[in-house]
Amino acid sequence: MGFRVRPHTNGTNKFGFNDKDYPLEKPAGTFRILIISDSFNWAGGREGNYTALLENIFKADSTRPVEVINAGYPMTYTAEQLIALKKYGLQYNPDLVVLGFFAGNDFMDADPDRKRIVVNDVYIDIDKSKELQILGYPIIAQSRLLLFLQQKYKVFQEMQRVNSEAKTAEKGTFSEATFLSIQKARMEFCNKSLQEGGVFREHIDLIFQSIAEMSDILKARDIDFMVAIYPDEFQVNEELTNQIFAKYKLDRNQYDLDLMQKLLKDFLSSKDIHHIDMLSEFRVAEKTQDLYLLRDTHWNAAGNQLAADILFANLRNTVEK
Repeated sequence: MGFRVRPHTNGTNKFGFNDKDYPLEKPAGTFRILIISDSFNWAGGREGNYTALLENIFKADSTRPVEVINAGYPMTYTAEQLIALKKYGLQYNPDLVVLGFFAGNDFMDADPDRKRIVVNDVYIDIDKSKELQILGYPIIAQSRLLLFLQQKYKVFQEMQRVNSEAKTAEKGTFSEATFLSIQKARMEFCNKSLQEGGVFREHIDLIFQSIAEMSDILKARDIDFMVAIYPDEFQVNEELTNQIFAKYKLDRNQYDLDLMQKLLKDFLSSKDIHHIDMLSEFRVAEKTQDLYLLRDTHWNAAGNQLAADILFANLRNTVEK
């Protein structure tokens, strides 16, 4: 993976996950669910995250003990989460593994040549294809320290913009301009012309390959597997969607905003992998309440609760059978 979250720091467990430490040996009679994903497993903190809320729902409504283990690493995508599953997640001996797939950037981030280096809350991405290696070690053409300092300064500048825009006690994670540019960049995956030109073909293939390998590994161990698809805000917040199209003068006819879900569900169905698509329920709920943090890409308390409710409704029969 290139990095791991530091164990037993700011609430993390011994594997660096946003959860308490569970015994690796599963208690008798307990059904154990492992949810592996990205930074969505961190929004809301340890107790307010959808994984913790889901465990609480099962405690209140299930006829048997259920553990929901949060196994998410921030700044990762499916291929890297596969590594985390093999190295750490399988040690928990789960009965069910749920892969949380974020439609917003998991396809976009699936670059076979990406090498991500993370230090605290700052990361830099290196293009592995452009690195010269001797005896397996990369020759450093540019100072990593300098790259980190430059990135840290960009983060500082962004926080200054956020503070200058704040008119209420609630501040957005990003400035409006930065947030809209992030969402617009993600929306480009939905651009029909780019898809027809095969721009993201390698990314899509890497995701499918990683999920297939995950499925095979779990099937060999008689562990159930399911994929939960998390929507991006530009897919569910009509006001935000209109703002992006207007600001960047985009042709709506050139975009299919459901494309990520369609591609993934077609593949999962072809492999007979069960899946949960949260898009329609989030669209309905977003009409009456905010589900995402202000100018952020993660769920707020209401979004985490809705995700937990959807997962419970879909997983209950699996747990009770």
